[in-house]
Amino acid sequence: MPRFPIWRTCSLLLIAWALPLALWRPMPAHNDEAYVVWAIRAHDLPGLLATELRLDGQPPLYPLLLWGIQQLPLFRPVPMLYLAGLLLAFPFYPLMARLARSLGGSMAGTLLLALLAFNPLVASMMMFLRAYSLTLMLSALTLWLAWRADRRPTLARGLAWGLAGLALISTFYYGVFLIAAAFLWLLRPPREIRRWRMAFLGMMLPGLGGMSWAGLALAPAIAIVARHQGNPGIRPGPLWMIANLWLTLWNGWAVDVRFALAMGAVLGIIFSALMIRAIRRGLPAPGFLLLTVALPLAGFLAAGWRYNFFAARYAVVALPPLFLAMALALARAPHRSQAVAIGCAGLIGLFGLSRVVVAYQALPENNPWYAEIAVELLGRVAPGEVVIVQAPWHYQALLMVAPDAPWQLFDLNEEDRWRKALRDRPVVWFLGVPAYRGNWEPVERAMEGWIREEVRAWPSPADAVLIRYVPPVETPEWRALGAVFEGGLVLEAMALDAEGPPGILRVGLQVQASRPISRSYTFFIHLLDPEGRWITGSDAEPPVPTSAMEPGVPVVFWRALQAPAWLPAGTYPVTAGAYPTGSGGWPRLRAQDGKDAVPLGIARVRARPALLESRSATRCGSLTLNRFTAIRLTAYRQEGPDIFPEPGHPDRLWVQGIWRAEVDHVAPPELMVDVGGNVQALKPGEPLTLEVRYPAGQMAASHWEGEVAPEQRTLRLIVACPGGRAEFPALTLSRQRWRWNYSWIFWNRMP
Repeated sequence: MPRFPIWRTCSLLLIAWALPLALWRPMPAHNDEAYVVWAIRAHDLPGLLATELRLDGQPPLYPLLLWGIQQLPLFRPVPMLYLAGLLLAFPFYPLMARLARSLGGSMAGTLLLALLAFNPLVASMMMFLRAYSLTLMLSALTLWLAWRADRRPTLARGLAWGLAGLALISTFYYGVFLIAAAFLWLLRPPREIRRWRMAFLGMMLPGLGGMSWAGLALAPAIAIVARHQGNPGIRPGPLWMIANLWLTLWNGWAVDVRFALAMGAVLGIIFSALMIRAIRRGLPAPGFLLLTVALPLAGFLAAGWRYNFFAARYAVVALPPLFLAMALALARAPHRSQAVAIGCAGLIGLFGLSRVVVAYQALPENNPWYAEIAVELLGRVAPGEVVIVQAPWHYQALLMVAPDAPWQLFDLNEEDRWRKALRDRPVVWFLGVPAYRGNWEPVERAMEGWIREEVRAWPSPADAVLIRYVPPVETPEWRALGAVFEGGLVLEAMALDAEGPPGILRVGLQVQASRPISRSYTFFIHLLDPEGRWITGSDAEPPVPTSAMEPGVPVVFWRALQAPAWLPAGTYPVTAGAYPTGSGGWPRLRAQDGKDAVPLGIARVRARPALLESRSATRCGSLTLNRFTAIRLTAYRQEGPDIFPEPGHPDRLWVQGIWRAEVDHVAPPELMVDVGGNVQALKPGEPLTLEVRYPAGQMAASHWEGEVAPEQRTLRLIVACPGGRAEFPALTLSRQRWRWNYSWIFWNRMP
């Protein structure tokens, strides 16, 4: 064996492994992947199987493997789950090289690796947290073992081929077409008893296994597909499906369709000419190649024609034999033709991969209003606090928009796990669905006696409410006030407690009626800055409405004020008062001294926690910066089940940054964004932050907002710090102008 081909093969194998690792990203690419993370995190093993049958209907091997892997603490974080999925699939490359070498010699193996190493569709499927990567590997393994069994038919080789086929059909339904193709190849004439016996033995395992699972799951899977017919409304014929597959195969799913059509035509001409030449000169095992390519493709076309399975990735089981056939055809071509074909495919593939990276920066959401929910939680929830989510679609949305947020994220059904997290008495956030309020009972029971506040609600189509629970004060210290308001309302006593969760001020009020009150009143509690300006507050009616209070009977209730993430630790005045319920806060009741607010005292408030990761921190003058997150929110409208960008409205850019002061009395950073080469300033979420000064060592989180025209893209964030300047990449695109769909390349309009 010559040295140079071996060295070249090893180099290409390393490149093929290194490229997905270089693009390894810590964020789910699509709602399907977020579903996988939710399913394996939120369920035990029986619950996972039941959920797969009820909601997905797909073969169970891939989620079962990930479920087992994520039981290891190392693989619990979302990025490590992606790494686990990559590692499961990495044998695909050497298996394919070994198969090509077996059929066409060392040059065929090297050429096959060259085709695969820079292929954007293969790299994308490797990075999807779905079964496609494992299906690629098992398809290659099944092909290779079938070829080995054909060369020397033994029961051991037939059993190995059967086990590989069983694993394949337990991963992806379309594996049945590849298994059937290999089986028919093994039954070809002339009749050989040993080969036929081995073929039937190998076919029994996937056949029995597939029928067993299909008996349980195929009907639910078809029902799920039927429910989603018509969305996204594509009814492609076989020629369109083949065109979509061919263009996506070489360009990836994220390029502009005009570029894809041009490059696909070029490669179509090149490989058609090479294939015709190779057929004339004689391809090795043409029957094997024809069956293993044609039957999986026919199954793909038949299913996609009837159902919504038209995406190129659904042809995953046809890709290994297709690449194998092209590599064997290349091996019969002159060296110059090989160089041209590999060079064109590699350059086009690298460009396609670069567009995939761009698309991952601003992927479309299944429901864009979910991004608003994620932004709200990013602005409110501190590191280490507990977030319990009722709806799987909300859980998945948080994984999509904020996959590495430092929360403790739980599904409502993970009651044992989130109850353990409550032992440290953290702040708890519950994201519920009002339409299913009856299912909130486990949370309400566990949080009985905690300070509860509905922070925000979103109507349909988001259909969510965010509730915050703060642990109660165990031994409150009450101080008498005796503040008498007009109308017979008396504020008898109050308690201030800032010793609970950092940045949370718990305020207790004891009120009563001195005489019957005919109206209902709402109490407000405000945290002010030293100059008397409002920072934050809480408004709520007492648990007994004032109109129902018995004179002389005290009513006690607690509220929790959450300091903004940008507020430095310090002492701040607290006031309270009342106004008629439903009046919008005015007019306020006057106390006996004529004022409309009663001072409760001065509270020492601790800063809200912020997480600063030293490995990605950047020094900027007097500050250390970290974790700048930019989210672009596009205006949408909904018409029936369909969601469309709303033309004529600017996009909203929301940015959150975490930083630490390195010297005393330092000002907060100011933020600008590069929009298509023009720099524009972003407004701080709270104007008051511009006047705040921070002591050395203080950590804070700030957010900024601005508007961006739909035709513009943002490129980078520019942070102006006291005594310095820093930049962070922030590529965002508007869904009003740029469109991409990872299933149907003909929709793509990409920059």
